[in-house]
Amino acid sequence: MKITVTIQHQNGETRLDYTTPVRLAQALADAGLTQPHPCGGHGTCGKCTVRVTGELSPMSETERQALASAGHRTDGELRLSCLSDAIGDVTLNYSTTKPSLQGLLAGFSRDFLLDPPQMGNGIGMAVDIGTTTVAAYLYDLKNGNRIAERCVENPQKAHGADVISRIGYALTGGGEQLSGEMQDCLSALAKDLSAEAGVDLPKTTVVVGNTAMLHLLTNTDPSPLAAAPFIVKRAFGEWEDGRYYPPCISAYVGADMTAAILDSGMCQHPDQTALLLDVGTNGEMALWHDGRLLCCSTAAGPAFEGAGISCGSLAVPGAICRVSVQDGKMNCETIDDQPATGLCGTGLIDAVAALLEMGILEDSGFMEDDAPLGESGLSLTRADIRQVQLAKAAIRAGIDTLLHEAGIAYEQLDAVYLAGGFGSYLHPDTCAAIGMIPRELIDKIKVLGNAAGQGASLMLLSKAELRSAEEIARRAQTIELSASAVFMEKYVDSMMF
Repeated sequence: MKITVTIQHQNGETRLDYTTPVRLAQALADAGLTQPHPCGGHGTCGKCTVRVTGELSPMSETERQALASAGHRTDGELRLSCLSDAIGDVTLNYSTTKPSLQGLLAGFSRDFLLDPPQMGNGIGMAVDIGTTTVAAYLYDLKNGNRIAERCVENPQKAHGADVISRIGYALTGGGEQLSGEMQDCLSALAKDLSAEAGVDLPKTTVVVGNTAMLHLLTNTDPSPLAAAPFIVKRAFGEWEDGRYYPPCISAYVGADMTAAILDSGMCQHPDQTALLLDVGTNGEMALWHDGRLLCCSTAAGPAFEGAGISCGSLAVPGAICRVSVQDGKMNCETIDDQPATGLCGTGLIDAVAALLEMGILEDSGFMEDDAPLGESGLSLTRADIRQVQLAKAAIRAGIDTLLHEAGIAYEQLDAVYLAGGFGSYLHPDTCAAIGMIPRELIDKIKVLGNAAGQGASLMLLSKAELRSAEEIARRAQTIELSASAVFMEKYVDSMMF
């Protein structure tokens, strides 16, 4: 038996021969072509569509429902690569054209003492590995000047939109592949940035990321992160071949949060009470009050990154990023003013707030039917609304639990710092409208930008800042929300819009 899979792409055509039926996603991977699988390849997100003709396995009901929920026809040539098998010769079209991602590089920068921990050849790189994007900054260590920067997609997102999916992939034999993909990504960034700046490759690098991302980067067994009691065997805070991995605080409060806390400077003010929020797939947060540093991580899920939402999208040109109500009608703005192709996280929150304002969506989350988003041609489904409820309730309950643990009220907070690519683009008014952030905190919000990347940069450029980061990780206390009765109570209360 011979099965030929012909893949047509921008660089030409690739033909692969198999002796048994093959999953289309596997054929694409064998051809060296990547495709995102936000749901981890379980056929639930409907995002890995390919246009294919030939002898294919029959469409399952799961695939049919996933295509329909993502707004695709189910009677044509469109199939999900994670569920469809080539059982005979097939031809599929693969588009390698990727829209530019609206990644976040800018951030709050404070004063520090320039004294790099390691000079190497005088060139250093700071990297923030996020679940969705990877941001890199190249520095001249002799004067502290940033000489190049870049943000790219995290290549591991082909194996799932969230860390749980990727940990699962690693535990089923994909750990070396995940590590290799990220190592190649960091090498490519170092090469490209150095060429852009006209300097040698960096000899010193500081890499931050959540605990899972650092485990997957270094091919460290992530199994302790997959099940209670979530005891971290490797908390990092170590140098390895010219690369520094800052210390993680706990299993789900990583080195990226250590770096963000450092960048905010919140612990440098003993009399200040401050809250730091990094809202994303993993809603990490920290509270500084009366000399105590309390941290937690709440699983908001990938909805705010576009996964799990029928018309969800990353922040790329054409993604709806702002929704407002004008004269009783919904108005949608897209990135770069391009025709609407999807709905990114900030637009999603805005859209839900607009539906509430227009009376289409009830406070309980009930909506009679799918809701069109103005004249964009896109709609939000009732299932989408449910995903937003779960995500926003997790964030709000995390905030309320931290404040409960510290014994303080909203009014006692002096500052609320928003960090991260998603958090920095949030519109506080609509976050409050859907109940994700308390209204009492809106006027106290300060946007930090990519605080994790800025914190990594501080550690690259200053021994004192690196020591401060290590002290932050040592003194931080993690509140395990999965074992908190207060969190569960707050979570249920926060489900209402």
